[in-house]
This record gives sequence, C-alpha cells and structure tokens, in this order.
Amino acid sequence: MSYVLVMFPYPSGDGLHIGHAYNYAVMDTYCRWLGLMGENVFQPFGYDAFGLPAESYARKVGRDPADVTKENLERFRLQMAQMRTQFDERLVTTDPSYVKWTQWLFLKLKEHNMAYKAKRKEPYCHQCGTVLAKSEITGHYTEIMQGDPSARCRRHGSVIEWREVDQWFFRITSYKQRLIDGLDTVDYPEGTKTQQRHWLDNLVDWSVGRQRKWGCPIPIEGETDTLDTFVDSSFYYIRYCDPTNDKQLCAPDKYRQVDLCVGGPEHACQHLIYARFIHYFLYDIGVVPVEEPFKKVVHQGMITRNGAKMSKSTGNVVDPSAYNPDELRMCLMFIGPYTEGGDWNEGGIKGVSKFLRRIRSWIKETGDDAIDVTLLKKRMDKRVRALQFNTAVSDWMKFYNENKSKRPRKEDAERIEAMLECFAPQATP
Repeated sequence: MSYVLVMFPYPSGDGLHIGHAYNYAVMDTYCRWLGLMGENVFQPFGYDAFGLPAESYARKVGRDPADVTKENLERFRLQMAQMRTQFDERLVTTDPSYVKWTQWLFLKLKEHNMAYKAKRKEPYCHQCGTVLAKSEITGHYTEIMQGDPSARCRRHGSVIEWREVDQWFFRITSYKQRLIDGLDTVDYPEGTKTQQRHWLDNLVDWSVGRQRKWGCPIPIEGETDTLDTFVDSSFYYIRYCDPTNDKQLCAPDKYRQVDLCVGGPEHACQHLIYARFIHYFLYDIGVVPVEEPFKKVVHQGMITRNGAKMSKSTGNVVDPSAYNPDELRMCLMFIGPYTEGGDWNEGGIKGVSKFLRRIRSWIKETGDDAIDVTLLKKRMDKRVRALQFNTAVSDWMKFYNENKSKRPRKEDAERIEAMLECFAPQATP
C-alpha cells in the first residue's frame, strides 16, 4: 500500500484557494493513477482547525470561534467535493476525539521529562495577545532570538515585545543531533535538508504554551494556556491510520509510514522538524516502529498571477470554484513543473477546455482502428510517478494529435477514457 499524504489545511473563512487546488487536485490525480495501475493507495485528509485567526475573527464579530470554525469547515468540505478529489476525511484537530490524543502526547512527554515549565524571554504581540512562533515573526531567526528590535508580527505588522513568560517547553534540543543525522536517511529536497540543518545550528527548546483560548488546553490543573497548533499537527499523519481507536494513538498493525508527503516549502522547517521530533519520541517509547515519519517529501511550487504572489490585498486571487474542476485540474498540471509552479493564464484553461472537448468527442466515435494504448500507459506511468504532470498533459495532446484521424476500437477507447479520468475526472452521474 502507498501512503500519500498532503499537508492538511487550516479552514479559514476565505475557503480553499488556487494553491490548495494545486496540491490537492494534482496529488489526487497521482493517487488515482496508482489505483488505476492496481496499487492500493491510502489517501487520508483532515483539518488543522485550532488557531489564532479564527479566535481573533470571532472576538471581532462577537461570536464563538467554534461556530466560526464549523462554518469554515463546511465550506472547505464543499469545495473539496467540487474539486472531485477522492481524499478520505479522517479527523479534525478540534474534535474531542483528537484533542484527547494531543493532551495524551503532552502528558507522555512530561512523563519522560521531555516537557517542562520555565521562564524564558519570548516574542509577544499585544494585538495577538500571545507569544508567537518564529514563523509568525518577520526577520532572520538568529536576529529574532537575539531580540531584534525591528522584528514584527507577520499578522499585524506590530512591533514585537520580548516578554519573560512562565512557559511550557518540549526538550527538542535533546534530539538535535539525531534530527540532523536522520536527514541522510530520507528523500527530501536538498534545499529543505539544508534549511533544516541550518535551523537545527540555532535550535532552542520548543515553546509550546499559547495565551489563547481557541487551542488544545494544556492538561495540567490550574493551567490556562493552550498548546501551540504545531503540536496538533505534529502527529496527525499517525492518527490518520487509526482515527477511531480510543485505546491507543495507533494500533501497531494499523500504522503506516508515509511514502510521499506533499506540501508547501514554507513548511520545510518548523512543521516538518516538529513532526520528525515527535515521531522520534514516539519511536523511542515504542508507539511507532520506525524513526522517520516521511520517506519522501516534495514541495509543490507556487501559482502566481502576472508574476506576483496572489493575495487578497492586491486583488489578484484566483477562485478555483469559478472554473470547471476537471479543466482547472489539468490546466494546473500543465502550468509548469510541479515543484516550480507557474503563472496563471486565463488562456491556459481555455486551451485545456478545448482539448478535453475534442478528445472526449473522439473516444466516443468508436470504430475498427487499433490504438497503441499500452505505449500511452507506459508514458503516463513514467510521468506521473516522477510527478512530471506538465509533460504528461503534453503527452496527452501529442497522443490525440497523432491518432485523431482514426476511429478507435471500443476496448481501446474505454482504456483511454479510464486513463483520462485520472487527469480530468468528470462529475459522477
């Protein structure tokens, strides 16, 4: 069985954006193709639903963050269905059944002297009302930790105050060398390995307490802080394997190591390092059978518009729900090498739409001509497994142009249609 993991989203009020579609829809094609080739594919999904954005928005409008998050989740689920993906939703980090295991993890770390409370100066944002993670602050990591006076909150742009707080920490520093050495055993992008090694030349113990309400409560009597959401996301890929087990985090016979993990390059350090650290710890206490959580990691590229990063503030965001989902999927695959991304072009989707209409019309008009479908299948298999989706789409177009004058036999047309469905799945009648 192949375990294909896409990093799960935070269900914001903005809904899924084109970057989500680039990850989820394209990797759904990868999974569909493996299934067509006779492989058993584990393709789970979930939502990382705690966090400050929902709490801040709820406070602003006088609502409960749980209600706001519930509405956002329903919107995301609808959009996932509209994209015609086959992911199997297995958990939401705010569900009591998941919170239980986040708290269990904290207590296990404490039991093994890996969680402790101490005073340390931490970057604090008045507008957020909490200490911040390094990823939430502008500036270079080393300068930030030295109290860089120019450091600002990424969310609000406000100046950071360095405040001494009595805080919970995880002893990630005790795993520093193992985390560095382990990079030699996994298939990660070289740039990611370099970043992780550098991030680990500046490692301090992981500050996990947050002065906010919409988070997993720290399970210590009298404690009012909640846990950093990076704790919630440090083990979800394990819980995916056995989400209904209320006795164990994951039964030994249900555990699967992730074969391929796909997510944005912005997660190269904190999320991936924290997940590796927690997995190492769970390996040490006998919960999981292997040390590394992910055999291979790939970062999808960024989709830009007119060469610029998409953002609401600049008004250049592309709404994926505005397009036919199978046309959008194939257009995104064709936009450029998957790990590099590309620039959104309205003409691209028009071209894909025209191609799909033609090839679908062609395979419906069957006749007596033999088509070399085996060669097409071999080409597609090579491209998909190498994540060369753009050249796979190009091969589809070449294949059609080479054979459009023929009338394919029914059996050949059916095989072509089954392969095409992986790249551009139509709505189920």
